[in-house]
Amino acid sequence: MTPLGWVTNPVVAGTQALVLMILPLGLPMLVPLQLAAPLPVLLTALWGGSQSGWIGAAIPVVGAFLLGDGLRFPITAFLLFFGFPILAAQLVRGGWKVSHCMGLAFLMGVGVLLLFFAWTLAMGIDFQAETALKLDTFRDHVLASIAKNGGDAVLLADARTVLQPVLHLLSLLLPGFVVTGWFLLHAGNLLAARALVRQWGGTGLFASEDLTEWRVPFVVVWVFIGAALPAYALSGFIGMLGANLVLVLAILYFMQGMAIVQAGFRHYAVSGFLRGFFYLAMFFWHQVVLVVTTLGLFDIWVDFRTRFFRTSKEGENPPGS
Repeated sequence: MTPLGWVTNPVVAGTQALVLMILPLGLPMLVPLQLAAPLPVLLTALWGGSQSGWIGAAIPVVGAFLLGDGLRFPITAFLLFFGFPILAAQLVRGGWKVSHCMGLAFLMGVGVLLLFFAWTLAMGIDFQAETALKLDTFRDHVLASIAKNGGDAVLLADARTVLQPVLHLLSLLLPGFVVTGWFLLHAGNLLAARALVRQWGGTGLFASEDLTEWRVPFVVVWVFIGAALPAYALSGFIGMLGANLVLVLAILYFMQGMAIVQAGFRHYAVSGFLRGFFYLAMFFWHQVVLVVTTLGLFDIWVDFRTRFFRTSKEGENPPGS
């Protein structure tokens, strides 16, 4: 058995996924580990096919069921972590590129977002108001906890000042945050799986492509502008829908900005240490994420890669393939 075949044994993969999924429930400091929960199932599905993927996914889903809470936890775990990796692995094995799979994930996320807003409209649910009410209750609990632990009036006022705009933004953009989080989760695991498979000798599994040349279709910018106008000018249902669409569409331009950054790293032979520092900066400073997203958006007109970086010559294999 090859090293990759051993690592992606479906029982081993399912057990790894279960540990990555539930360990942070008892140790909140390990929550980032949950981001890798889909990876073992994705790898075993890539290497062994759909049957291996289903076996791998069944173990954490059954584990979630045994932890209690009825069917809610296992269904949520499957939809959030393990459903898409099985589908993506089947598509990759059928010749799809990673970028195509990420595009499908994005369209699925947008579809779910639009269905959610259609459902709230049809049911007459004011989602923002209900979410804001629950978040206000959460804020009150936090402030009460601070006061109980000796916080003075100044500290309470500062905490309220910090929490209020964050909770308001969350009540407005919660659906969009969920969709973008789900998309980034699976896009990141697809890229990680591609890197691992190539490193372990499975070079023929993924179709050749240079991800540093990835671009958003031009027509999307008009959808972005069309969603931004009501988000800026209107309130209520239409304004909330527009704001959430802007957030979700912005993630495409973030991905394009990252493709430009990666092309620059490769062109200037940036060291792994400096690349790691850049990724760390994105994690701690949201301004870096905004700069990358803006870079991707303006690339539509500027075309930074053609202007500043070398590109593959026609007929040559892409450097990242």
